Amino acid sequence: MRRSLFGTWIYKGASNMHQYIDLNRVEFVVTNACSGRCRHCSNGEHGSGGGSVDANAAIAVIKRLTGKFTIQSVMTFGGEPLLFPDTVCKIHAVSCGCGIPQRQLITNGFFTNDERKIDEVAKAIIDSGVNDILLSVDVFHQEYIPLNPVMRFAEALLKYNTPSLRIQPAWVVNKEHNNPYNTETKRLIKIFTDKGVRVNEGNNIFPSGNALRNLGEYFTPPENVDLSVPCGSAPYTSRLDDISCISINPQGDVDLCSISIGNIYAGDIMKIVDTYNPYDNPAYRAVLDKGVPGLLSYATVQGVGVDISDCRSACGVCHKTMAALKSRALL
Repeated sequence: MRRSLFGTWIYKGASNMHQYIDLNRVEFVVTNACSGRCRHCSNGEHGSGGGSVDANAAIAVIKRLTGKFTIQSVMTFGGEPLLFPDTVCKIHAVSCGCGIPQRQLITNGFFTNDERKIDEVAKAIIDSGVNDILLSVDVFHQEYIPLNPVMRFAEALLKYNTPSLRIQPAWVVNKEHNNPYNTETKRLIKIFTDKGVRVNEGNNIFPSGNALRNLGEYFTPPENVDLSVPCGSAPYTSRLDDISCISINPQGDVDLCSISIGNIYAGDIMKIVDTYNPYDNPAYRAVLDKGVPGLLSYATVQGVGVDISDCRSACGVCHKTMAALKSRALL
């Protein structure tokens, strides 16, 4: 059964086991370790240490999921994923072998100063089947990341005939906004485009983590946050009852937006996705039925107070409320 927009339950038939998850994309946060300390990072401070997602477990996930779903895309990112190039290559090699058409890597391009190692990793990435590389270059990354090894990495990728290499900049407000950060980012991008590297549209910086602390003046004041935004309408999000993408972090958690629904080290990925029902969880159901205000009301009834004064978006309120509920074992 599945809940309709009108609140009734619709029987979908025994042949459709995946009531609320129909995947076409899988993302792996390879590591939380990073070679940068970007002031715009939505995840906050990254350390230089830490492990990676278990490559064998990731391979098993890909093989299991492609047996049931038509997966169109696999992405690896971080942190800085190329601190663990072997893991990245193993994930994409099996994705290629399973016939997944888009095999994407997001990297800041800085994992060593050794030119030989840069060349070896670039070749290994292409040989593994990665066919779309997004290189993070902007004023924030280059504040701490030297430009020369990143440029050498880009040149090596071009030498080995990467199918797609694009600069992926981060914009303050948006690309058209006139501010000193965007001006410097455009200068840096030109260095790469002059070498023949294409530039992608990029991302507008999301107001959380380091970005909120360091660039708060560019975001909407808290009192103007629109909490009426329905679940799944913000960029890079999905309704909790209509999931097409999962993200797996280094600890093995299977993440959907603001929640985790299982762990690949503790359970089978197919059981995790097959048994997922957001309407069995009152917090998830509150978001789906009544949006973020409904979630806040549910938290209040449970005796969980949430200070949302520092939140700059409905998604931020949702994430913070879900975290508070989880800390009280109410998810």
